[in-house]
Amino acid sequence: MAKSFYASDEDVALRAPADFALLCPRDQKIAAGLDGSFAAADLWTLRSSSRNFAAMGVAPGHVVQILNPAPQFKPPGESFAVESVSGTSVTLRRKGQEAGKGQPPVLSGGLSAVEFLILTLDPQIERACVEFDRRFGLSADGSDSLLDPRDVREAIVLSVLHGQYLAMSRNLGGENGDTFASKALAMKVELDELLARLVVQTRSGDGSSSRFSTRLTR
Repeated sequence: MAKSFYASDEDVALRAPADFALLCPRDQKIAAGLDGSFAAADLWTLRSSSRNFAAMGVAPGHVVQILNPAPQFKPPGESFAVESVSGTSVTLRRKGQEAGKGQPPVLSGGLSAVEFLILTLDPQIERACVEFDRRFGLSADGSDSLLDPRDVREAIVLSVLHGQYLAMSRNLGGENGDTFASKALAMKVELDELLARLVVQTRSGDGSSSRFSTRLTR
């Protein structure tokens, strides 16, 4: 997972696969290039001679968009989660799947001249995590909690999606804006319902929400 957050880009992409690339601000680019390649002996590892992925901050949990060449990657391309990073290479996997499970990006023979793009919502995810910590009285190091980590992850994802859909609706306006506004409202409804349940879960006998027992990990 990128940094030490409760959720990652991969989690957001799993929740909104059709919109993830649209919701990521273009100026939150981690890496991009046209010289990607996959070796025949390792069809899951993307390599680049011009991009040092590790130095540029690519980390597990980030999402790599493979855009070209066609016809291997038809528009709008395919997205993969980052499993591991080592210098100028990044090992990929199918989103939400274990490493090596499913069809690799390239079936056989390797591939060169691969266009790749890595955008991130790390700043938005970090802000949502900070707000969540404050709401539920968690410390920055992930204090003990009664909360189910899956619920926490979902709350962060919904919060990020609500904010990004709302921002897109204001930027686009018109019919497209209305579509994103509707999605923003749907995310807000889900988020409010989830947060209400989490407040109940964290109440102790004296009504406090600051006592915890199951450790939350990021």
